[in-house]
Amino acid sequence: MAGRHATLLRHADRRIDDGEALALARLALTLAGKGLADRRVLGAIETLPRSLFVAATHRDRALEDRPVPIECGQTSDAPSVQALALQAAEILPEHRILEIGTGSGWGTALLAGLCTKVYTVERFRTLADLAFERFSTLGLDNVVPSVHDWLEGFARHAPFHRILLDGALEEVPRALLDQLAPQGILVAAIGRAREPQRLTRWIRLETGFVREDVGPTRRVALISGRACAL
Repeated sequence: MAGRHATLLRHADRRIDDGEALALARLALTLAGKGLADRRVLGAIETLPRSLFVAATHRDRALEDRPVPIECGQTSDAPSVQALALQAAEILPEHRILEIGTGSGWGTALLAGLCTKVYTVERFRTLADLAFERFSTLGLDNVVPSVHDWLEGFARHAPFHRILLDGALEEVPRALLDQLAPQGILVAAIGRAREPQRLTRWIRLETGFVREDVGPTRRVALISGRACAL
């Protein structure tokens, strides 16, 4: 078990029992059976209880490969969807990563166990505050959260080795692509909500950007602007 993942588990084991630990192991095996081969990603999922990031009424569903409702009318993606995006990003321990869409914070915490620093942007203050409490509970000290229009990115901390969009949109804003470091990778679902989407990645080369298709996916739509009411 990697050092940071062990730390996450030590903080979390006061809140999980052997049954949930077994369920997390089964979940990792299920994802491996679906073709997800990145051992670091699977290890992160196996050692980070997803149930800590959802309401008590949905905790049983958190142990399955399915989406889960969260606050502000939003949804936490199924683990297989999240894992596929992480695998496509080819994350290394030394990377600095920008995450667009903090959500429940589960994906952020996975990233925190895979890289040096995570900068995460959320448009809902309620979600950001709840996620920050969870990061504090887990003792994560390599996450920098912010509440603003997520499609603007986080320019003052750019460039980033990787940028991951936790949602779908029809076209990636140039502002986000410009915040990629040389040889950096941006991963996003392209397509409209409730229509076929493709997980896609952009690689920044000296001559421009190379776009690659990863495969089908299904994510909720990213909406621009900071939410005022929530």
